[in-house]
Amino acid sequence: MSSNPEAIDGIVTLRPQPESPVPLPVQTEQLEAPESLPAQVRSRPGWAGSAAVGVVGIIATGVLGGFLWSTTGQRDVARHQMADTQATLGSTQHQLSAAQTDAAARRVTASYVSLYIADSGRLHIDYQSLGACSKYSECRSAAQQLLSDLQAFQSDRASVTVPAALASSDAMLGDGLSAAIAAVQLLITGMDDGDRTKIKDGWNKLDAALLTIAKAETALGNGLK
Repeated sequence: MSSNPEAIDGIVTLRPQPESPVPLPVQTEQLEAPESLPAQVRSRPGWAGSAAVGVVGIIATGVLGGFLWSTTGQRDVARHQMADTQATLGSTQHQLSAAQTDAAARRVTASYVSLYIADSGRLHIDYQSLGACSKYSECRSAAQQLLSDLQAFQSDRASVTVPAALASSDAMLGDGLSAAIAAVQLLITGMDDGDRTKIKDGWNKLDAALLTIAKAETALGNGLK
């Protein structure tokens, strides 16, 4: 064996080294999660997209089918409810129309009765004043006031709408007012002329006319029942 150190070193150097695991340096940069992957890594296989579309289609078909069925059922129910509601509205509108007509008729009746009460009240006061007078001037003024109120009453009833139920009593009232107007005119003529016959005749005719007006009032009351 040679004792040459260089030869030994050369032999040692040329001898193959036994295989042993050699730790590799760890690169921390590669261990961190990349912010974005290459397109080859992020892309899914072609069949994945088709399968997803198919699944979505199946789900959508089922959901939409149920939705459409539910919507159709609700729509039918809504249509039935609408038909019932329209029928109810029709009945309600009929009732409202009847109530409106009734209210209008009541307003007509109320207007007529109010007119009658006001005008007949004035006639009553005028007649009392005429019966209580003791002087020519007082009696002449009372007779003239009664004539004016009688004519106003006749004009008022001619301008107001007469309820159908009171047509008969109103006709009787019109006749009584006309007769009373004529009677007072005769009475005034007798006063102005100093004609006792005309005065007496005027009073008698006025009392008869007022009796007709009283009968008309009774008929009016019966028509309001």
